[in-house]
Amino acid sequence: MKRLKQIIIVAIVLLIGTASGAGGAYWYQSMHPYGGTVIESQGPSAKIVEATSTSGLTIPSLVQQISPAVVTITTTSTTYSFFGGPEIAQGSGTGMILTSDGYILTNNHVVPQGSSNVTVMLTNQKQYSANIVANDPTDDLALLKINATGLPTVKLGDSSKVVVGESVIAIGNALGEFQNTVTNGIISATNRSITASDSSAASGSESLSGLFQTDAAINLGNSGGPLIDTSDGLVIGVDTATSAQGQNLGFAIPINVAKNFIAPYVGSL
Repeated sequence: MKRLKQIIIVAIVLLIGTASGAGGAYWYQSMHPYGGTVIESQGPSAKIVEATSTSGLTIPSLVQQISPAVVTITTTSTTYSFFGGPEIAQGSGTGMILTSDGYILTNNHVVPQGSSNVTVMLTNQKQYSANIVANDPTDDLALLKINATGLPTVKLGDSSKVVVGESVIAIGNALGEFQNTVTNGIISATNRSITASDSSAASGSESLSGLFQTDAAINLGNSGGPLIDTSDGLVIGVDTATSAQGQNLGFAIPINVAKNFIAPYVGSL
């Protein structure tokens, strides 16, 4: 009888321990649905599972999927100095392919009105001459068109649903030299207002409002590139400015603003 009693007590202890472990695992996964690296089991044979987004893709997978639709934009313009002599001005930035037949979204300050010889380079190094379809200096947006078909495209999200703390990535032509550089961060704030200036643009400074602030690194040359929500791989903003005084202070135009701008030309995306 005494041995039977001991066996029953041991069985109860094991049952409680198993239930507690399962409850703890459920709590961790419910509180961290796609954040961090999750250890699936303990011991020498522990299996590490890479965290995924709600779309089922890891961040490297999202980058591989989206990066081909991010392009490098270069411009060459002829200006005239105070003494009347011609001067060649060069600029560079980033854009994102909206449609498979070649409509591309970027910033106005990347291709301001009067720009000539606008060239778009894809990730496969193919280059196309681009036409400026429309400019919106107020919201710092521009729409380009290249003569191509079968192009990869980005997918646009709903920027009205963006909240502070969301994980994001930015892709762009950093410093006009490092094509399709990827940086990671979060949405630091929403509805920011700034006064931005571009030394290479004739328009001087401009005031922008309603912007997203992010700590994902946005450098010179990133302008016009996508800011992407890592939870679903959708573009939620257009990278447009960075702070020269601070660190990890980048700004992006909400994609819903861009949707209104491009709708007359490409329809609803």
